[in-house]
Amino acid sequence: MKKLTTLLSLTALLVLTGCNSVLNAPTEVQKPTVEISHNDPQWQQHLAELAKIHSYKATGQFGYISPEERFSSHFKWQYDNPTHFGLELSSNLSTKSMKLQRNKRGLTVSDSEGNSRSDRDIDALMQEIIGVSFPIDQFAYWVKGQPEKESNYIVNEKRQLSQFSYPLNGTVWKASYVEYHEDRVPNLPKLIVLENGTQTLKIRIERWAY
Repeated sequence: MKKLTTLLSLTALLVLTGCNSVLNAPTEVQKPTVEISHNDPQWQQHLAELAKIHSYKATGQFGYISPEERFSSHFKWQYDNPTHFGLELSSNLSTKSMKLQRNKRGLTVSDSEGNSRSDRDIDALMQEIIGVSFPIDQFAYWVKGQPEKESNYIVNEKRQLSQFSYPLNGTVWKASYVEYHEDRVPNLPKLIVLENGTQTLKIRIERWAY
């Protein structure tokens, strides 16, 4: 399996249509005019609130853009702990779906047609899925807007994670937090854009549950 499309023809099975597709969402976030210190008490309180969210669910739309292809789908993300979580991609145009499931033995990718692929080497399997290594384990924290403690990141004036970069196997991923759900405490991301120079992942979270 060279890419995810060998399990599912995502451009045909999972693509969403219409102006509300996450593919049409903005990709840029302005760098804050004021960068808040990592030691700021309000930011530290925000991080403490995020850390209390141990198990959670997030649903929304997922978009992928590269020079070779682009697709979008609905997603359901269920996170229980660092070695047990799952991601399901599906379409409102088809009954077919794809699942990524993480357990102590590694990562399994399967589809509704009965095809599956498992590997203890998670980085290698993610390389096959999207054509580049992607830190799926770290994604569980990124999607909450929770950076690694020692990483180089930017906090905006609202005490929200704004941007950070993450090097992995010679590739640097840049994460931009374009929009947040500000009607809840703590504020949780609504639109995240991840880029590595040739590929873009857009994640729009419509609902949070924890």
